[in-house]
Amino acid sequence: MLFNNENIKHVAIYLRLSRDEENLGIEQILDNHRQTLISLCNENKWSYEIFEEVASSSTIINREQMVKLLDRIQQEHFDAVVVMDIDRLSRNEYDASDIKRILYQTETYIVTPHRLFDLSKDDDSLLLGITNLIASGEYKQILKRMKRGKEYAQKQGQWTNGIAPLGYTKDTKTKKLVPNERAKDIQFIFSEIVKGTTIPDLINQLKNMGIKTRQGYDFHYNAILRLINNEAYKGTIISNRCIGKHSSGGLRPKEEWIIVHNAHPAIIDEKTWESANKIVNEYSFKAPRSKNRIYPTSNLIYCANCGKVQGCNYHPHIDKYYIKHCKCGNRSFYYNPVLALIKEEVLQHKENILKATATLEEGKQVDNTDYKKDKLFNRLNKSKKALDNINFLFEEGEYDIVEYRERKAVRQEEIKLIEEEILALEREDKSAKIDTLKEQIKAIDSLVGNWNFLDGEGYSNEQVNRLLHGLISGVLWSYKKGAESPTIDIIYK
Repeated sequence: MLFNNENIKHVAIYLRLSRDEENLGIEQILDNHRQTLISLCNENKWSYEIFEEVASSSTIINREQMVKLLDRIQQEHFDAVVVMDIDRLSRNEYDASDIKRILYQTETYIVTPHRLFDLSKDDDSLLLGITNLIASGEYKQILKRMKRGKEYAQKQGQWTNGIAPLGYTKDTKTKKLVPNERAKDIQFIFSEIVKGTTIPDLINQLKNMGIKTRQGYDFHYNAILRLINNEAYKGTIISNRCIGKHSSGGLRPKEEWIIVHNAHPAIIDEKTWESANKIVNEYSFKAPRSKNRIYPTSNLIYCANCGKVQGCNYHPHIDKYYIKHCKCGNRSFYYNPVLALIKEEVLQHKENILKATATLEEGKQVDNTDYKKDKLFNRLNKSKKALDNINFLFEEGEYDIVEYRERKAVRQEEIKLIEEEILALEREDKSAKIDTLKEQIKAIDSLVGNWNFLDGEGYSNEQVNRLLHGLISGVLWSYKKGAESPTIDIIYK
């Protein structure tokens, strides 16, 4: 199309796509648009420069070529901007307003294959505003449909969280995760953590065995932590957890998460995943990442007066270890005899656990826990479906914002109360208590052997520390002035 405007000599061609709207492939569509706009410039005998990018229209901040183009426009490099459609500039109503302002102030025209917009003319300015408003509305509807489609896919157990985790491949037909040959590497990592291997030692093992990340790099500390904390390895998918693409806004309330169990084949069984997860999140791995060494009681001894953690000090000139002096006045003492006393008391605690287990087993009556759980989970599922319906009806315009918020708040509170009831019921579950006590007995049996710190052989400081963390919440330490000997009070889990 010819445009009889002598003021246009040099123009900027702006090309942008955010998705494959015509199912031809983004490169093919961009090439078609490019050829159309170049032909338009040649037909009107305009010289041109091309600015091209594949980017979302949500904001211009992350659109490098658009930012560059606007900067050049403000320096009055171009007489016009040539685009396929107005919405290629932006579908964001706020960004569109900024772009329009810059073009108006610099007297820069907008040219599409069908029309020339002169923003100094009221009619063109009004038409451009209406066009931008319609484009903004369309964009919001597209986002709603995409979000709804993504949530539906997530609830069907399809993987929508980007690149598949190490050990999995995304099936192109089912869109679900399937284990691949790297699954054995994942199983090895989890088994070593559960076995008691520290993360630094595990990293060295992986390096010696030539086991790399997907990108071909050596594993590092945080990579192992992320891997152990990934629910996908037990067959669970959690979506809609973070606010914002990179979780800059924090976490959403848990009732808004989309949680799908048994979404795909698990590489790690539930029990192993929970054990490894508990180890890396509850047990302190601080020592390998700092100058402090791990002691058998690291992060377990607390001042009985002020509650602060009390660590240990080594005095090389006398070759002895001390529990540190606390600022509140709680005095220092030799570490070895205190550690020996802790070991003795922990081992004696086994009798108490055995008695508690026997009492629970002998006192077992008709257990209605499972029945109650089923009823609560049915209520929970109904409430979650009701919340989904509320969100859907709001998106469809059936509820106004006030009614939406009221209904949503009621359902969220209902879900929260039901989840609390389930949690309380699980805590009262006798079989769960018995399993916990049996796990503690296993930990105590492991501690019966020699401790390297006390005996010069046997369990390492890291292994003892980890086992103690599984048994006790802390040791309250007191050695007041005038006291003949220190006192300890062990708080068992």
